[in-house]
Amino acid sequence: MAVDLTRVQPPLKVYPPKVNQLILKAIRFVTPFWLRWQCGIKQIETRYVDRLVEATKQFQEGKARYIIAFRHPTTDDPFGMLYLLVYAVPEQARAMGIKLKHTPHSAFVYDRGISLWAGDYINSLFPALGGISIFRGKLDRPALNLMRKQITNGDEPLSMAPEGGTNGKSEMVAELEPGVAQIGFWAAEDLLKEGRNEEMLIIPVGIQYEYSLASWAAIDEAIMAIEKECGLTKSAISTETRYQRLYELGSYLVQWVSNYYKTFYRNYAPRESEFTDSDDIAIRIDDLTDRILSVAEMNFGIKAKGTAIDRCRRLEQAAWDRIFRNDIKDIEQLSQIERSFADQLALEANYSNWHMKIAESIIGVTSDYVRQHPSPSRYIEVIKLMWSVLSRVTERDPKSTFKQSPNFGDRKLYLSIAEPLSVSSRLAEYQSSRNAAKECTRKLTEEISKSLNDLLVKSII
Repeated sequence: MAVDLTRVQPPLKVYPPKVNQLILKAIRFVTPFWLRWQCGIKQIETRYVDRLVEATKQFQEGKARYIIAFRHPTTDDPFGMLYLLVYAVPEQARAMGIKLKHTPHSAFVYDRGISLWAGDYINSLFPALGGISIFRGKLDRPALNLMRKQITNGDEPLSMAPEGGTNGKSEMVAELEPGVAQIGFWAAEDLLKEGRNEEMLIIPVGIQYEYSLASWAAIDEAIMAIEKECGLTKSAISTETRYQRLYELGSYLVQWVSNYYKTFYRNYAPRESEFTDSDDIAIRIDDLTDRILSVAEMNFGIKAKGTAIDRCRRLEQAAWDRIFRNDIKDIEQLSQIERSFADQLALEANYSNWHMKIAESIIGVTSDYVRQHPSPSRYIEVIKLMWSVLSRVTERDPKSTFKQSPNFGDRKLYLSIAEPLSVSSRLAEYQSSRNAAKECTRKLTEEISKSLNDLLVKSII
């Protein structure tokens, strides 16, 4: 059952990881069936798995430690990672004549807020699988310490998503956060302090999905469904007009929402940018995202700082600080008036965060992504992002048709492994000075990004 975020709640608990072998075996067993029947993935192609086999062999022999830096385009990615470790790696190891000591597994990092929308069962399931929860909107030292201990002393490596959250685009790597590279250097330092000679590695893993040509009819139906709900009645879509219809729909939505915020939140958005029809939709989306986030930031008294994603994470944390109250020992002991004020604060925080959620969905909607390569997969991913925006806008409307995303048919999953990146070989330079440490972290983050981009498979048209 989801938590009622419109009322004051006790502080969010942190559940330390404690692997339960029975639960782990059960999840491993159902993974192929879940991918097929729940995720609609009927074909899986693995590439360069031998690289992960060699690293796993070194890990199990005590010669190396590693972090898996995996792409995170969708919420289905963890199941792909499970398949990779439980099925693809052992199979490739047998083909290579390598005998692993046990079936590979990986601890993983997840957002503490997942259980707020997925359900309380996450608080039991993820720790039982080795999950380490982290608060993304603040410096979570306890979580970072758990991650470092897992990397250097855990029975299994650690998986992290350097993109931070899902970006909805299989063929576009989002800007990476420096956290994976940074914790890799910290772990390498920890190994050095303990006098250990294992090599510290980061292994980028590509995750990509592809829809078939049979999905064109569903794509056209989805575009027309959104047009209808927006009050735009048009004729049937043809192959020649498909992209233009999608572009015009996106442009209409961006303009309408922009006018809404400009009209009703003028005091919160002092920058009055004006655009013409010739301006690229991406420029208008950036302006709209800034305008929406400024509304929530004003409500919380937060100054705009960093990227749009950085701003979203700080706003999310600000809302949680007002809903999950660390300063209240026992909610049940509050007086009626204290409880009412606390509930009102939580309600206002949740409503203010509604703006952040809208901006978070809008960030991923771009025009170039489809125009550069108009494949079914790219059309569907952009449509899903648009659907997500409208779903959040209409979430309080019980009659909304955007509750359930359209079914675009089966998908193919690509799992690709890049060459491991050595952190240990960079450690001496990293430790030479504070500026060198920052530069090494930046360069390693860029290399992870390049590796993930190099793994992309161009989808069919």
